Amino acid sequence: MVLERFRTQIRETLKQLPDYTCLQSIERSRRPSESVAYKAIDSIRVQVGLIGGSERYSWPDSRRFEDTELRNLVGKGVVSTGNFALHVQHVFLSPATQYSARGEAPANGRKGLRYDYELPVEHSRYMLRFPPNEEEVGVRGSFLLDAETLDLMHLEVIADEISPEMGVMAVTHSIDYARTPIGNGQFLLPGKARLTVIDLTGEEHRNDSVFSECRQYKAESKLSFETEGEAKPEADPGAAAISSLPVRLTVEAALAHDIDPSAAALGDGITAVVSKPVVHEGKTLAGAGATLQGRLVRLDKETIPFPHYVVGLEFHTLKSGDASYDFSATMQQAGPSAGLIRQTKRMDPVFTKRRQKRFDILVREKPRGEGVLHWDAKKPKVPKGLRTVWVTIDSPDSQ
Repeated sequence: MVLERFRTQIRETLKQLPDYTCLQSIERSRRPSESVAYKAIDSIRVQVGLIGGSERYSWPDSRRFEDTELRNLVGKGVVSTGNFALHVQHVFLSPATQYSARGEAPANGRKGLRYDYELPVEHSRYMLRFPPNEEEVGVRGSFLLDAETLDLMHLEVIADEISPEMGVMAVTHSIDYARTPIGNGQFLLPGKARLTVIDLTGEEHRNDSVFSECRQYKAESKLSFETEGEAKPEADPGAAAISSLPVRLTVEAALAHDIDPSAAALGDGITAVVSKPVVHEGKTLAGAGATLQGRLVRLDKETIPFPHYVVGLEFHTLKSGDASYDFSATMQQAGPSAGLIRQTKRMDPVFTKRRQKRFDILVREKPRGEGVLHWDAKKPKVPKGLRTVWVTIDSPDSQ
């Protein structure tokens, strides 16, 4: 009886849930085995939305949701989707899910009811992807209900019967839920989530996510996702039009703030101030003092040949007065600065009795559409005022 009441309640809750977005902050870590402590890898901040029943992702400062998977947005490492909304739909809306009552189980000072469940692979839509392999698997796990309100408090999702070809032995999601204000109502939303992946060598990867700043998604909001045939919201007549810049323009700009690689996260916004007027065919498109707006797209800590950070910068908008331009460019130069490690396409060994003050890092090419800084870990921050030189390219949308 309790289970049927809960299933009816959760179906109604999901049916009434409006389209909404949240900021998802992800801390990634790993350890070689369970006998060793986890070591932090990096942090990621993305905007995630439940729109039309689907999860959509973008960087926090984007004007629209990307029509791409989260793994393509982030670029590398272990990531997952479904924690935001799809796991709860998958488990509780499927008529093939089998349940077993396990009695009372206290949680956070509240009286809880625990249930185990299983959803066989022939009825499952859970997809594991570890390129180049992917497969659909069944799921099993447990969940906790508030004994008084029958609100879902916790859900555990375990991938079942994973093939050895996938290269992993275990994948587990743990999600905590709470009532959260959205629009004019209170809705049951995820608050925290943890993904744990154990590969065949015993190495463990862990992603801890926190969802915050949740709000109802509306057409006039900053973020949008448009598909073919959808009506577009009317443009604000007072908003500045966004133009494209000609290719092969040189733009020199200095960082407007420090960047601390040890504390920053992928997706964090960055700003630079244009140092010299940007001129094309005798016309000044942007004067000195114009701003570049962008984000961090790479934050890796390397230990070879010595501890250093790899910091990827990407600018997407140039603003000058009332004018605004889409900005796609590749960084050609940076510095000088004490913490900046010189990059070279050819490394010739030079032997001296004295240690060189500067180091070179061998790189094969400049990443198109971004700039990469190799930064000495002994220097705490990439400083405000760091000089960078960019050359504009065709925007990805025009290719």
